[in-house]
Formats: sequence, C-alpha cells, structure tokens
Amino acid sequence: MGHRPLGLLNLSNVTPRHARIPDMTANLEAAPSAPPVRRKRNPRGSLNREVIVSEAFRLCADESLDELSMPKLAKRLGVGVTSLYWYFHTKEELLQAMLEQVAHEFLHALPDDDDLPWDEHLRRYFTAMRRIFLTNDVICDFLVMRTDVSIVNTGQFFIDRMDREVGVLLAAGFTPELATHAYQAMSVYTTGSVQKVRLSQLRGTPPEAKMFPIDDPGAMEQIAERYPDLHVTAHYWHASYSTEVDYQAGLDLLLSGLRAHLR
Repeated sequence: MGHRPLGLLNLSNVTPRHARIPDMTANLEAAPSAPPVRRKRNPRGSLNREVIVSEAFRLCADESLDELSMPKLAKRLGVGVTSLYWYFHTKEELLQAMLEQVAHEFLHALPDDDDLPWDEHLRRYFTAMRRIFLTNDVICDFLVMRTDVSIVNTGQFFIDRMDREVGVLLAAGFTPELATHAYQAMSVYTTGSVQKVRLSQLRGTPPEAKMFPIDDPGAMEQIAERYPDLHVTAHYWHASYSTEVDYQAGLDLLLSGLRAHLR
C-alpha cells in the first residue's frame, strides 16, 4: 500500500464524540413510534484497504486506539464485519498497515539539521520528536503509549533514521558504545517525558500545574517543617515532571554529560 499523506498532524477538523450525540430524550412522549432504520451499507465495490485504514484512523481520532475493533470499524463503514477480513485477515494485520502510515508520517515530520553541530542537531531532533508526539494523539498512541500495538513490530521502520543519528555521534568522536548509550538515553528520556505529560492530561491535571501549593503560605509552612529540602525546591516541581522547561533542562544535563566525555 502506498504511503499517501494522512494529515495525522492536523486532525482538528474531527468532530468530538460528544458533539455528535443528539438529545434522544427531547420530546420523547410526542415522538411517534417508527420502525427501526437500517444503516445504509456502502455501495458494492467501494470498500478497499485504503478506505478501511482511513476509517480506522478516524475511529482512533474520535475515540482512541484502545477502542479500535473490527466490529466497531465495520459498523462505521456500514458493512458486515466479515467484509473486513477479505482485506485484513486479523486485527493485527490492520494495525500493521496503520503503523506503516504512522511511521511514514512521523519520520517525514522530523527535521533535517545535518549542517548543525552534533549537540544542537540532537537537541532539535529530540525536541521535534517530543512535539510531534504531544500534538498528535494517534501517532503518540502507536509509537509511545503502545497500548494495543505492543505485538506489532515498529523497529523495522526506524532503522534508517537511527543509523543516521548514531552516525552524527560517531562523526563527533564518540565511541560506538557511548554513541549507542547516548542515543538510547535521549530516546527513552524523550518518550518517557511524553508519557508523563499524557498521563497527567488523562488525570485531568494540566502538565504545568505545580506539585506543591506554593500560593498557600500555611500549607507551605507545613511542608517546610516536614520536608525542608523539598520546600526549598518547591517552585520548580510540576505535576507532570515534564513541562517544556523541565524537558529542556534535562536535555541540557544529558548533552552536558556527553560533551564532558568528548573532552
């Protein structure tokens, strides 16, 4: 299947679920009974792999990747569920096809900064990676949260780009072992920060919310008595551990450590 752009980075035009649910209780007594309406099926021959994958992405955007199922997808398409299995024998096959497009879109969105010094190159690379994940739930679910796609192989799509980034470190003078550890550390740090932000949002807590009640003198006085060291640092703690400021500060520490190894 060809990699047609999905527009995954701009799904703002998708109508939220709650906006599409009519008030079924309004004028309930006055409404005459009517025979059940059968969902109109798609015209014969209109179903294909591309249509199925596109609707699967819309389902994920409307609800979530966890909610994707073959029966629910068939209902949205107005077809019998067995029709889907002519094109994808299992849900895992469908997820693999979706993953190919997600990987293509993600890699296409990463920057090309080969003319920069190694440390600035890597800062922009991982900062862009984090921004892509935090601005697109579908890409984040597939590549970071990995809820329903843990059985699907993702590594094969990113080998070329990983080779390129490790090459930047080797060209800067790092040993093969240190170049490997450096890339792994920054990659895990970046995806971990994304997970913290997403989990904070799912709990309904703004990622920038302060962990300690710094605007409450009485509460802060109690914290000072019990946790004096945390009190001194209270202003810098956030609920998510990973605002943009937090992330960049941590990235600074990683890059500073790497520079020390080169010296």
